[in-house]
Amino acid sequence: MQLVFEEVSYAYASLTETKKPKKSRRFFGKKKEEQAAAEKPAWGNDPAEKYALHQVSLQLNEGDFLGICGHTGSGKSTLIQHMNGLLTPTEGRVLLDGRDLSNKDAQKECRGMVGVVFQYPEHQLFAQSVYDDVAFGPRNLGLSEDEIDARVRKALADVRLDFDTISPVSPFELSGGQQRRVAFAGVLAMQPRILVLDEPAAGLDPAARSSFLSLIKELHEQGLTVVMVSHSMEDLAQLCSRIIVLNQGRVFAQGTPEQVFSDAEGLKSIGLDVPAAQRVANKLRARGIALPGTLYSSAEQLSADVAKLYRELHGEDAGMDAANQIAAGKQPLAASQAATGGAGKQPLADGAGETAPGNQAESAKNNSAINSNESLA
Repeated sequence: MQLVFEEVSYAYASLTETKKPKKSRRFFGKKKEEQAAAEKPAWGNDPAEKYALHQVSLQLNEGDFLGICGHTGSGKSTLIQHMNGLLTPTEGRVLLDGRDLSNKDAQKECRGMVGVVFQYPEHQLFAQSVYDDVAFGPRNLGLSEDEIDARVRKALADVRLDFDTISPVSPFELSGGQQRRVAFAGVLAMQPRILVLDEPAAGLDPAARSSFLSLIKELHEQGLTVVMVSHSMEDLAQLCSRIIVLNQGRVFAQGTPEQVFSDAEGLKSIGLDVPAAQRVANKLRARGIALPGTLYSSAEQLSADVAKLYRELHGEDAGMDAANQIAAGKQPLAASQAATGGAGKQPLADGAGETAPGNQAESAKNNSAINSNESLA
């Protein structure tokens, strides 16, 4: 299954409208330039901008895990509503397996294949029991009761909920995390081939968040194509095979996580950032430490590479201490000094920190950077 956006633009208001914004009293007597500067939003699209999306082109292939990010108001939610025909483009086309989703019949067929889970989906629960809520979609498809029952059982199992325990319970008696799983199961019961998620972990506590993201990863590994909107750069870096960055309704960047997060300055210019571990790695590299990885999405990844580098320079004990400090978000200077007997000194253990002749220059560079007292903050 393939979903293609061909130069899609979308305007909520008619492009022929010429309605002028109402002037506030506080702008009377001010120059036009001063008024324009005062009215310009700190984030999101300009209120005078007619397009919520502008010439967006992308391709989603079978088995992809596509991440979408951007500042608030950049067009993320508008974009995903085009994926199953809830919105149709003002200009351009959205094609699902070659069929134009502006066609009503194609839209109807698409909604069984592309499931959209909106932010805080638990707010959409309404039935008297969990069973009836999850069964609502399949019933509307006109399926037999046996098929409905089978789909409800599988969907609840997919979201790690016990059918016998939870199916007769009112969804409003469940915890927030359980309610979200039930709402999620209602979409999975439709057996979509593409799952579109808008901030799926928003508002969850750390344990529930980790469990929910693990569930999404597992569903993708089972063959489901996934699109996920998120403000968490760490989640996108760890889970996605490709990422699209939106800015003011336009595609700012797209590519693999390594490609997208290699442009830290570009992301910063539109109010975004790289994962926290990558940010620390960039600062370490700026100080001359030759880290081997291209993208660090977690502190564990970064600390493992730092520990390896320390072991090569200062011996085993220093490497372990440095890894623990990096994992705790601290500068590893103390670990370096503990291993060397003081900043700038060589390790006392026989052979510790020795370097092959061809690598002496690189080792000296790393050693100097590691023992520097400059803060990483």
